[in-house]
Amino acid sequence: MQQRVWRFERVGWYVLVAIVLLALAGLFGNGPLSDAEVVSPNGRVRVEYQRLSRSGTTDSLFITVQGIPGQPVEVQLEGSLLRDASIETLQPEPQQSMSHGQAMLFQLGTKQDGVATLYLTLRNEHVGTLEGSVRAGPESAVHFSTFLYP
Repeated sequence: MQQRVWRFERVGWYVLVAIVLLALAGLFGNGPLSDAEVVSPNGRVRVEYQRLSRSGTTDSLFITVQGIPGQPVEVQLEGSLLRDASIETLQPEPQQSMSHGQAMLFQLGTKQDGVATLYLTLRNEHVGTLEGSVRAGPESAVHFSTFLYP
């Protein structure tokens, strides 16, 4: 009987250590398991985001778009992400921004190499899955989702 108790205790310790290691690796947000990147088929749009997060925290969304040097590029952001999360910061400030139905349109300036970047900080007050998509023209779209723990 005593050996069964010890075995059960040992298994419990292994499970506890596994949970701690997974948490440190980002299973519950902010870590290698949580960090994600999605790239459009033509490579023009890239989005870096958190795959796993917690409700009530702020997360970053980093959008990179390849455009024509010196010419502005138009980026469309849409999905439940806009309804269930609030945008706290937007850097650099877009040349123009407007709502377009259920989406937001941003006009971004490009650098010398034609790359435009947009960094958003989002506060999530939702539990469950948030969906989003970023589009820079008909051929350049990416879709992503974030799962929010309570």
